[in-house]
Amino acid sequence: MHDTTELRDGLVDLAEPVLPVEGYENQVMRRAARLRGRRRVAAGAGAAVCLAILATMFRVVGFGSTAELAASPPDGPFLGWSPVGDLDVGLVRDATGVWDHASSTGPHTAVRALVAMHSPRLHSAVVVLEGYDKQGAARLAFFTGDSGAADALRMRVDRPAPDPVKTQVISLVSPRLTGAPGAASVDLAGTSAIAVAMPGVTAVRVSSTAIDDEMTQDPDGPTSRLVVERFPITATAQTVTITGFIKPDRPFAKATKVFEVPGEDGVTGDPRAVPAQVVARGGEQLIVAFSTDQAVRKGQLAVVAAGLVGRVGAVDATRGQATIDLVTSAGFAGQVYTDISNVPGSVRGTGGGLVMENVPAGGEIYQDNRVVMPDPSQQNNQIGAVTVGRASAEKVAGATTVKLSPTADIAHITTLSIMTPPAGGGR
Repeated sequence: MHDTTELRDGLVDLAEPVLPVEGYENQVMRRAARLRGRRRVAAGAGAAVCLAILATMFRVVGFGSTAELAASPPDGPFLGWSPVGDLDVGLVRDATGVWDHASSTGPHTAVRALVAMHSPRLHSAVVVLEGYDKQGAARLAFFTGDSGAADALRMRVDRPAPDPVKTQVISLVSPRLTGAPGAASVDLAGTSAIAVAMPGVTAVRVSSTAIDDEMTQDPDGPTSRLVVERFPITATAQTVTITGFIKPDRPFAKATKVFEVPGEDGVTGDPRAVPAQVVARGGEQLIVAFSTDQAVRKGQLAVVAAGLVGRVGAVDATRGQATIDLVTSAGFAGQVYTDISNVPGSVRGTGGGLVMENVPAGGEIYQDNRVVMPDPSQQNNQIGAVTVGRASAEKVAGATTVKLSPTADIAHITTLSIMTPPAGGGR
């Protein structure tokens, strides 16, 4: 056996540190630095390649600058827009003949068509013409078919030509576009909206606050400058909004909103919406100013797109001012019913709130159900009925009242419309 002392000394010798030859550490450090430098160069080159690829992708797929809408140069006093789709020459000829005979302003000259086609949505023809009347005034007219007369064309509205520089979209919204002149539709979805946008607009979306589940054109969907849409009979031009979009023709490019405007009316039989400006507020009333040549009367409804603001309580025709009793005021009351389900009742302001009363005990009203009030300027209780509010909670079984939440943002209203009867009066 080996001596233990010798064994211990041998182990100590083995434990002595092994020292590298002089300069070894420096050689290792220099080699490591060279390797790191090569990696940095390679990484930088790789990053540059990636950036170049991404830049190319951005150029290809369209993540660049936002598209802009270029204005079409006017054609004298007319919109210098190209027609939408292929024009039906026969429809243009027929519509021009109707235009010439529909009023004392014909014959019309320099007639040009913006739309002349058959609309599957409306189940009839749609024609939009521009031209001079016999006095030399520039005019714009909409025509649709009469379902009760073998789709014969009827002139629905004849307006002064719009500003050819500023106008981006023209429209017509009415429940009186499918039958005899002035006759309202009897369909539940009887209000029609026609919108034609300027060239360059790739999609038009038409929506209405009179419907909860808005079926509107997707701006990222198929392109179109023309939209023909159907809405509930309660929808009016005052509840309709028309929005235009442009979208670059590149993959993954996003649509950009370029305009958002209210719908236009004016068909024979449509009530006249008188614009009014809020000039003062006092407790449960608003004071509004309007043009003195308008037929504003006590009892007419004051509305915004979201719904009912109140009712005209007093009129100063000389000054062109009216007092609006707010829908939430303690003195406000009227007959109402729930939209679609037609549960009847009456509404009463509570001095800051709103409640629906006299509801049949068996009537079912659920939270957020829409409650509407007939418009006295319309022909019946359904056409153009104005949203008053929504049920704040589900009506308790057997109860005859339910609280409502007003839909109009009364505290922030600066402008509104007063609904006045058409020529010949309402009801």
